[in-house]
Amino acid sequence: MNFLKKRILMKKHLSCLLLAACLLGHTNTQADSLLFEIGKKDNSAAEFALAPNHYRDFLMHFSGVKHLQTGPSGSERHWPYALPGPLDIWGGGGYYAGYHPRHFPQLHFHLQGRPAAPGQLCRLTFRWVGVSQKDSPLVRLEINGHRLEKTIEGQSSDHLLTGEEAPAPVEWTAEFPAEWLHTGHNRMQVGIVRGRWCVFDCLRLTGPEGFSVAPERPTLITDLKVAPFEYAGTDGQRSLPLLVEVIQREKHGRLTIRCGGTTFRRDVEPGHSIQQIPLPATGRTERCPVTVLSGKEVLYSDTVTLQPRPLHRPSDDVDLLMGTGNSRWMFKPSVSLPFGMVQIAPDNEEQKWKAGYEYTIENIAGFNHFCDWTIDGFLMQPTCGPLQVNPGLENNPDLGYRSRIDKASEKAVIGKYAVHLTDTDIHAEVSATDRASIQAYTFPAGCSEPRVLVDLFTPSEYPHQLQDAHVTKIGDREVEGFATYYGSSTDYTAEQYHTVYFVMQFDRPFTSMGGWVNPRVGDKEQYTRVGNTDAEAGILHGISEVHGKGDVGFFLNFASAAEATTVKVRTGVSLVDLNGARHNLQTELAGPYGWDLEKVAQHARDVWNGYLGRIEIETDDYLQQRKFYTNLYRALAAKASWNDADGRFRDECEQIRQLETPADRIVSGEYWNTFWDNQQLFNLIAPELSSQWARSAISLYRNSGWFNTDPAGIEHTGVMVAMHVVSQIWGAWQSGIRDFDLATAYEGLKKMLLTPPQRHEGGGTVGIEELVPYMKYGYIPQGMGRPSNTMEYAYDDWCLAQMAKYLGHEDDYRHFLQRSDSWARLFDPQTGFIRPKDAEGRWITPFNPYHTPGFTEGNAFNYTWFVPHNPDKLIRLMGRQRFVERLDSAMQKSAAANFNASGDDFANYPINHGNETSMEVAYLFNWAGAPHLTQKWVRAIQEQYYGITPFDAYPGDEDLGQMSSWFVMSAIGLFQMDGGCSLSPIYELGTPRYPRITLHLDGRYGRGKTFVIEARNASAENKYVRSARLNGRRLRSFKIPQEEVLKGGRLVLEMSDKP
Repeated sequence: MNFLKKRILMKKHLSCLLLAACLLGHTNTQADSLLFEIGKKDNSAAEFALAPNHYRDFLMHFSGVKHLQTGPSGSERHWPYALPGPLDIWGGGGYYAGYHPRHFPQLHFHLQGRPAAPGQLCRLTFRWVGVSQKDSPLVRLEINGHRLEKTIEGQSSDHLLTGEEAPAPVEWTAEFPAEWLHTGHNRMQVGIVRGRWCVFDCLRLTGPEGFSVAPERPTLITDLKVAPFEYAGTDGQRSLPLLVEVIQREKHGRLTIRCGGTTFRRDVEPGHSIQQIPLPATGRTERCPVTVLSGKEVLYSDTVTLQPRPLHRPSDDVDLLMGTGNSRWMFKPSVSLPFGMVQIAPDNEEQKWKAGYEYTIENIAGFNHFCDWTIDGFLMQPTCGPLQVNPGLENNPDLGYRSRIDKASEKAVIGKYAVHLTDTDIHAEVSATDRASIQAYTFPAGCSEPRVLVDLFTPSEYPHQLQDAHVTKIGDREVEGFATYYGSSTDYTAEQYHTVYFVMQFDRPFTSMGGWVNPRVGDKEQYTRVGNTDAEAGILHGISEVHGKGDVGFFLNFASAAEATTVKVRTGVSLVDLNGARHNLQTELAGPYGWDLEKVAQHARDVWNGYLGRIEIETDDYLQQRKFYTNLYRALAAKASWNDADGRFRDECEQIRQLETPADRIVSGEYWNTFWDNQQLFNLIAPELSSQWARSAISLYRNSGWFNTDPAGIEHTGVMVAMHVVSQIWGAWQSGIRDFDLATAYEGLKKMLLTPPQRHEGGGTVGIEELVPYMKYGYIPQGMGRPSNTMEYAYDDWCLAQMAKYLGHEDDYRHFLQRSDSWARLFDPQTGFIRPKDAEGRWITPFNPYHTPGFTEGNAFNYTWFVPHNPDKLIRLMGRQRFVERLDSAMQKSAAANFNASGDDFANYPINHGNETSMEVAYLFNWAGAPHLTQKWVRAIQEQYYGITPFDAYPGDEDLGQMSSWFVMSAIGLFQMDGGCSLSPIYELGTPRYPRITLHLDGRYGRGKTFVIEARNASAENKYVRSARLNGRRLRSFKIPQEEVLKGGRLVLEMSDKP
């Protein structure tokens, strides 16, 4: 074990022993009083919520971080009888639903009495009716930021969850200093971070005499503080928001807030909110008493400090940690720019699907420059003490160079990620430009053997090989090198072959360079090896270069210092060559910013403010504001580009090519159903990014003769299905984005929709995978491919038909329009479902819409609704009443699992919003003449599926900005069923979430200045549109011509809580 780790752990262990001794010394002398009790100690969970057997409804009522309140007793009706662990599929897990979600119900209570004296104790006793014996749960308890954990050994099977097994009681009493509790508001958070479920009997908190817990209140104020920013009004007046965090129980509340001589009144809907109270901005520092009342009852009283603050910018509202629990490789608290190659972020997971960063793992292996799909390598970690070259394990970081982190120090904001590494006492900060990063590592005073370690072979989402690496010392402040990777284990035809070139520069000299090579390492099984000796690892010291394959890395040693010392490193990367890496570094970072990390971070914030500010929302709830702008950021930040700053890139055959315009990019990111809503969002608010995306696809076609389904690392990956690049290019053109070669795009897309697939000389497959049977039979027979691709291909045919019509290719128009009706051949009028057929045209039997195979990441039920280009015909074939009733029933069932198909149980939760196959369904009610159901279910998905914490922001796979884009478009109240690809595109009216939304079109691509959506009284409950006027004219349909939006104007809606 690293010496410094030993020293720090010994100090922690000694502190724990001293605390334990203190606790033991007072155990028998303190008289306790009961503060609260939830449930009764009776070996039964009958009094708790969801009992006796409705544990499968947990997600609808308690998922993520649910805020609950307790008084002295009687709160068990608000507490779930069973708490799932990350391995319980009824807690939200599943292959398509998302692996290993974690839930942390938060308990709030108001403590009365004198402050605790030193040495006094509290005891929180958990008594469980039973605990899972399969995988022992690790229970985490946090009390006002202090943490206790314990693994609970259970003896119960899953039958206990349904009451079919006798209790097997287990008890844990957690003792802690009474000083951890505050007079006034307190919060406790309970969750299971590893293992499986537990079933509650009671929770009991005792404390010193003189303490008591106040009765529950309908309204609870959990926090009150002054915002770190000011708002500027349209009249130039500035306001300083007072942020009041509220938990409102069941019924509406009405608050009165008094600050100094100013009084505000605010109606509060049930739920969790942070009310923004606009105080007049002050030009000086002053103290102001604040009182919050409900009627005449004082809920909160304190004094706050008012002082001048900087003007609010949209980047202030983005939380990069939101959604990072249970996320994929591509979703991290990354520092990046739109379409940035560098997306630097901490990595902490081992090799597995969804590897990368997991919020609940409180150690990190280092900072990885990339997180695009299938792109690996180049992780950096500062260390102290004896050298270790293996990363170690998530659950045992002492086995490698990993370090635990101080979670409270972790800050992830636009432009910068920062954290304190507690094992080594190093403070780390990172920032980035498009193709370069800068990092600052502050080593503690007296750090022995300070170094910066670079591991070129680290865990990622898919197995891969490091085929070759060569690193050279250029001087005592610079190294350069490359690492070549190969991976083909994605379950697609992808053969990912790419070389990362890098140049690293330091702001102070390193004393020596070392490295390691282990050529025997070649697959994922050896990432977590822990027994290597120096000889096995091939560790080299005092070298000027290192060369090898398998497992390769290097490290730069720095002189120890008596004081804390900061080492800065800036790195340029390229997939082209070393000159490209050096040019990227000099052009983007070293030249304009030197060694100033803060200037790099500010540049990122400036860029992002420019994009985020294009949608301006007005809301009293700061939680909703954070939710919106974090989703908007995620929607725009997901994709990467793989050309250098000078426009060069390596194509699919690893040949160096040049873009026509250096400002163009080679953009990666899949196209699978991104017409709901990633493409729509880009077309509306970031048309220049849509243009770059389309021009990228056309450039790759010109180069290789084939369009690409996801050019990650500029390879033909074959990922997902169909050729939906047609909707991206054509949808952009129809949005007025016409600075690319549509004729060439049509030529290539027609080829893609008519030419059988084949192997590509550069690796992977080109073409549409199951096109041959589709063209032969007019559908894809079962056994010759996936019948669901019939639906996907039909949509592409329709999009190309519209393009052909526009370009005057009438024969092509008729051909592809006729083919776009192929989906109807699989519609079974008797069952009312899309149903597979064999090559003879016979229906496949037996048939079950939830379980019959042949559907990509879904089933027949999901794909029955997949006719984005002709929902009217689908409704006619099914029958309007059956259509509405069937879909409405499915939405009601799926609401119990927050629309995420918990445990991939599609029969009980048919609508899986967490995957691309079901993202349009709520808007189909519009087409069936039931717009109130569109409004009802869109709002339900906005509120239930999308959360605001690291644990519940995206229960499923966020998937490169797709889920975020849907939220943004639905929150502003607009949708396009056909992806905006008709000859006369329309927007469909949904249900805006905020009272006022301004789209700043700013004249881009010939558009107007602004389009304002005024949704009067819009809120979580006020979701129904009672009337609509567009530029003063009454709207009599849910359809809004796209051109009316793009030329600017005003849409005024009257919103209500009743349809």
